[in-house]
Amino acid sequence: MRYSLLAASLLLSSMAHADLLDALKHYEQQDFAKARIEFSQLVPLGNEMAAFNLAAMYHNGEGTEADPVKALAYFQLADQLGDNRAAAIVSKLSARLSAGQQQQAATLVSQLLTQVQIQELGPKESNKTEFPEAIKRHEPQYPEEAAKRGQFGYVVMRFIVDEEGKVPVAEVLGSYPDKVFDRNSVRALRQWQYAATGKKHQAQVLLTYSLGPVSESKVNKIIKEHKLLDYAIAGSPTHQYALGSLLDLVTTSSYYFIDIDKQLPLDPNQGLPSELYNTKRSLYFKAELPGFAGNAKVSANADGIITKVLSAANQDLAKVSQQLVGKSLGNKATQGNYHLWAEPGKDARVQPVMTLSQLHSPNYWWGMAAKNGNLDAQRRLAAFSGQWENYLLQQNDPQVQTWSGVRQILEGDKAAGQLLLDKAIAQKYATAAELKAAL
Repeated sequence: MRYSLLAASLLLSSMAHADLLDALKHYEQQDFAKARIEFSQLVPLGNEMAAFNLAAMYHNGEGTEADPVKALAYFQLADQLGDNRAAAIVSKLSARLSAGQQQQAATLVSQLLTQVQIQELGPKESNKTEFPEAIKRHEPQYPEEAAKRGQFGYVVMRFIVDEEGKVPVAEVLGSYPDKVFDRNSVRALRQWQYAATGKKHQAQVLLTYSLGPVSESKVNKIIKEHKLLDYAIAGSPTHQYALGSLLDLVTTSSYYFIDIDKQLPLDPNQGLPSELYNTKRSLYFKAELPGFAGNAKVSANADGIITKVLSAANQDLAKVSQQLVGKSLGNKATQGNYHLWAEPGKDARVQPVMTLSQLHSPNYWWGMAAKNGNLDAQRRLAAFSGQWENYLLQQNDPQVQTWSGVRQILEGDKAAGQLLLDKAIAQKYATAAELKAAL
């Protein structure tokens, strides 16, 4: 049986890198050698489609002699990386091979898995320190041309606060639309003032730009005009990154707490719920919950009484349940799920929970774009994923070297941090030189 390469339009949950579209183009042009090289470069990024396509090429004998052992190994790798079609093929191929060949395939899979540097997107461990209180925040000026066009967007920046509470260095980590609001954001941030602590701090901030509420019609217009979803599904990393950024703006601007359910079907015909654009401030309220501190997700009945604690971040679920079950969220709460967040001794902030599929998750599309080789997406994920940070450090990426170096210096490992800054400076990365002078 001949297996066809999986086009991204056939498998929404399995898209890939370096660039996937270039690899598929080489394959369609029957330049199998180049296709195999590019697919192979995607495997370390945990790219299940690249593994599947390599398996198909080895099975079909395209650009090489047919090799059932390698075919089985790569199908098994694709299955372990999350390809939901590979398992059935593995079962069929295994039945045709001898015990010795199956063992060879298993050995090869083990070797291939050691090459995979990106698996699950997990949080990056870092020492947590108290951040100084903001004393003055200068509002950024809305760019005149952007205002005329009715553009909205956001900018994410990393910055340093010095011993006096000033911001000597700030750099854009990501923005939407690209570069429209960047300059004004950096200019404003560098005028911010924090409480002087006698220490340096590193932080990240999100600035949003909108001439009113982010509207459903404008978002749908952008998606349609630029065919963001169509091209994202087709595997374009540029469109995947842009779609993730747009979804991030929408979900961040919402008064709902967004909960992503990986079990929900990925239906490209199902748009964002209209309720997500609800701008009623009453959706977001506070509640007196004595003794509770931290994050939790709860269910409440029609009277706003907490009936169950669904999850409690970094806390004992039984203990939090004992604290919260039976307590009232107040008369603003109705039946449904809510996210709670409270500092010790303060009222809890309460948000209604909206559950969406991964199709509407910024991290899902950024993850796809990153696995497809989009550097902006990889850098964005490196800010909170140790795996992506380590991968880009191995790739000698100057931006990640710079901010990883800053973090290490601030956490006490000055020698290692200075080494990373020097590597970035050697690549003429201007921000690294600024930060080295500031530190």
